[in-house]
Amino acid sequence: MALFFSRRTYNAQKKKFTDNPAALTRYVSMTDQSDDGSVHTGGIIPQSEWLKQVQQAGGTKEILIYVHGFNTSQKGMLDRLAKIETGVKAHGFQGAVIAYDWPSDGTVLAYNSDRGDAKKTAPHLVDDGILPLLALTPRPKIHLIAHSMGGLVALRGFSDFGDSVGHWGIDQVMFCSADIDATWLEKGAWGGLVLDERSKRFTNYYSGRDRVLALAGGLINGGRERAGHVGMPSPVTKGHWDIYCNEQYKKHVPDAQQTMVYSHRWWFDNDGFYKDLTLTMAGKDAKTMPTRRPTNQADLALLT
Repeated sequence: MALFFSRRTYNAQKKKFTDNPAALTRYVSMTDQSDDGSVHTGGIIPQSEWLKQVQQAGGTKEILIYVHGFNTSQKGMLDRLAKIETGVKAHGFQGAVIAYDWPSDGTVLAYNSDRGDAKKTAPHLVDDGILPLLALTPRPKIHLIAHSMGGLVALRGFSDFGDSVGHWGIDQVMFCSADIDATWLEKGAWGGLVLDERSKRFTNYYSGRDRVLALAGGLINGGRERAGHVGMPSPVTKGHWDIYCNEQYKKHVPDAQQTMVYSHRWWFDNDGFYKDLTLTMAGKDAKTMPTRRPTNQADLALLT
């Protein structure tokens, strides 16, 4: 079963979602799919029924929300959602694993269009997803894993909601290959402040081997380094952790697979990454996790 909420437009005639932003959020339960992942059964259901299904999937205890990044089709989102669920449950996570499906065009040529849609639809991550989930009884513990431009969706979504809706926050927030300005996460900067207010702990997995983010920082964003490529600048907010992943990538990804695109997506095929995610969601001490090693810097290294 795949559970997600989507801000893509739905074409009722073709019975499929498009890559355009929608005027409302739809809640989806996919009950089955073909072996190659090309055909799914299930569909749009009322929010109330969707929330019940999230609870039945383990959401009475914990919920992990996956927020995809740039250049991700809905099928690509579903494929990675399935990998994340399999990966964390193999290491003991017993909660529900769901996704927020924002309208990426699913093409490498649509960076600016995706960025605009990410900002436009970011508030619905909180308003239509996190807040209804936090209102469940019993109240679950909620975590979030954002990949690439999904980090922008999370930050923008979090910053748009103050305490006028009631004081709210989630447990663990984790970014991998975050396509956001690294300076936003410095202590006292807006991104660092937002994450400090809205999460119990923030973990930033980064890799200097990420060639997509090297391009995004060096060319597309005018030299503004990406947090998923270089980590967080000092000083870092207390409770925010940088996890250096160069050695994990080199150890587990064969040379022939170290392409530009895969250097940005390898996380979803790495068992050690999922083990570290699961330990993080369990609230284990960042410094003593068996998946991590000290470095000669202030950060820690993922190495399994």
